[in-house]
Amino acid sequence: SNVVTNMARFDATPGSQLKPAKVRYHQVDGNSLTIGHVVSKTPPPPGSTSFHSVEVVHAGGPVAERLRRAPRIDATYPVRFNELPETGCLPAREFAAIFEVLEGMMLAKANRQSLVLWVGRPDKPELDGFAGFLGMLPFRGISVALVSADAVRYPDPFSYRTPSGVLEHDANDPARMGKCCVSAMFGPLPARSFTARLREWAPIDVQPPAGCAELLRLPFKIAGLPLPMITYAGEYEKGVAALAERISAAYPAGSLCPIVSCGEVVDRLGYGLDVLAALRERGHAGHYFTHKSGETSKRWAEYGKPELLGWVAQAKAAGQTPLFIAVGGGCNGNATGVVAAMTGAAFVEVPTTPLHYNDATTSAKKAFSLVLDGKIRAKNLLGTFYLPRLVWCINETFLTSSTASVHSTVGECTKTMNMLADPSSAAGRADYANILGANEFASDTTRILSCIDGFEALVHFIEDAPTREAKAAVLRLGEAIAEARAAAQCGTETARAAYASLCEGRRQLLQRFRARFYELPTAARVAIDAFLTVSNKEIVGAKAMFLAYEDPFEKYRALLFEYAHTLGHAVEAWLAGAIDTARASGVAADIVEAAVRNHGQCVGMAVVWAGAIAAELGALEGDGYVCHQGMVYLFNSFGGFSFGPVRALCDALGVSKPDFLREVLAGVRLDNKRGYCECGDDASVDQLVTHRPGRMLGSEDPNAEATLVF
Repeated sequence: SNVVTNMARFDATPGSQLKPAKVRYHQVDGNSLTIGHVVSKTPPPPGSTSFHSVEVVHAGGPVAERLRRAPRIDATYPVRFNELPETGCLPAREFAAIFEVLEGMMLAKANRQSLVLWVGRPDKPELDGFAGFLGMLPFRGISVALVSADAVRYPDPFSYRTPSGVLEHDANDPARMGKCCVSAMFGPLPARSFTARLREWAPIDVQPPAGCAELLRLPFKIAGLPLPMITYAGEYEKGVAALAERISAAYPAGSLCPIVSCGEVVDRLGYGLDVLAALRERGHAGHYFTHKSGETSKRWAEYGKPELLGWVAQAKAAGQTPLFIAVGGGCNGNATGVVAAMTGAAFVEVPTTPLHYNDATTSAKKAFSLVLDGKIRAKNLLGTFYLPRLVWCINETFLTSSTASVHSTVGECTKTMNMLADPSSAAGRADYANILGANEFASDTTRILSCIDGFEALVHFIEDAPTREAKAAVLRLGEAIAEARAAAQCGTETARAAYASLCEGRRQLLQRFRARFYELPTAARVAIDAFLTVSNKEIVGAKAMFLAYEDPFEKYRALLFEYAHTLGHAVEAWLAGAIDTARASGVAADIVEAAVRNHGQCVGMAVVWAGAIAAELGALEGDGYVCHQGMVYLFNSFGGFSFGPVRALCDALGVSKPDFLREVLAGVRLDNKRGYCECGDDASVDQLVTHRPGRMLGSEDPNAEATLVF
């Protein structure tokens, strides 16, 4: 009967999974309020009956001072006090203050089972809006209790803003998937309950016309909400124009303020400026924001710039909708998405790498990493859940990807293939029968293995000497354009004409670069197209299988997608810092460049390590083990998943094996998934494949439940 019940769950056709949040306001006397009372009235985190710690955050005031001085009667959990820095009603300082407090809490090992207790002031009730942001940003979840001293108005637990009005959050917006960041409220007013009123989901809906070969929409949903994921397979310039047309059609003239965000490399390629120019031609003037590229720059300070937040303030003052358009790779999309979420802006993603398209955009998670002194302490630790209104990918932008980026895509694919294999098969259906509505998106991820020829052809094209020189020429000219941009904006007509000439030169260089691809033999082009098409379709389908209905917030069964990630993240974070150190120390360039490994490459290496661990434990052996490891080795003909070059870099830096392991494990213990299961600092909870790919070890802990396999 369990099998029948589970298959009915697998084959179900559920609708929207959004549920209006409810929050209780408790009447209390501020003069007698205790932390213990707040803890007793605040709902505990899912799967737990108590809180791991209490983090009191305040901006001074009598209630906070009394709580700080009050003796502790119940000492079963640690209590730490954190004071919010003065912000002066300035959005950039508000932005910084939120992250400074949260970083301190995370370093003190606050996690999903912690309670953040905001204590307000009677003379400054406008500060209470900070409470929600403190609960919004640890995206794996943290409980927040708001103690308000306002005796006139109830706080709104669903819609709030900081004093500047620039940072705002509205849980009634379905882009936030019904997530409410405040668990309970306390104050002097009579007790009552609040219920959210969710609005209708309104994406920028794109339905490709029948018979249109240039537009492809990949089936995808999160929490039952359809997310338009569009592949434009035609010419690049027509793809940019088509994107601008769709955005323009969704917003009345003059009502939109687009803010295009991209990193240094994409800026030099001109992709971001092309999108902004196309929107300007259609009556939507906006702004252009560039930031440093790379994982070590995926930090809040790189994005919380006064000018960027000032543009949002201007748009809101003018009654316009700010729209952030993230053009680039996953770091840019993730970080820009956090800024969009914190400002309540609309959001569109334009991925220019395969991994950003089929991995990063298929998750509502948007996050910054914890980066201190140029070193990544923990990947993706501070972020939120926020849906883009549209994902628009122009295939020709993938041609300017690096080989590391292409390997990164495959590394993530090997993780998914080993985790899921073929859920559309009879064995796969049985393995994942408890996933609600999975049949709608069940895919055969192992089809990617048949596309090895296309993967190798794409790497050969990217690594071909004339291709590399053609791209280098574009980047050199792009650097000159970046330098000339400021002069063109505030200079003479001559400066503007010179700038326009440089931009036209880059456009022509890129056209010649793309022409090289179409000069490839037909078989090579067909194989490359098949590799991109199949990997995108199957990986997007795999993500939708879990996120569409079962686990859109990736807290339970969808945690399987973190297979090999905890260790992979830690190695990636350590390596990013080591690369920077090596370059600054004058280590030979060939050693440094050979050791560069992007996110998915570190995941791919970690898949091999996870397989070895499973084999040592006796969980994976024989053909199952060979198949598991072989999925990575098949795609390693160029050495993209080999650890040897990283070992050589360690030797050049004088880093011993014990040093490497100690620093990597320190990163593991700050991973963003902490708090799902109880374990000590010297222990871990592992995800491993057992018997064969597609079959994962299960757990009796409901917070770690993944499948029914034991």
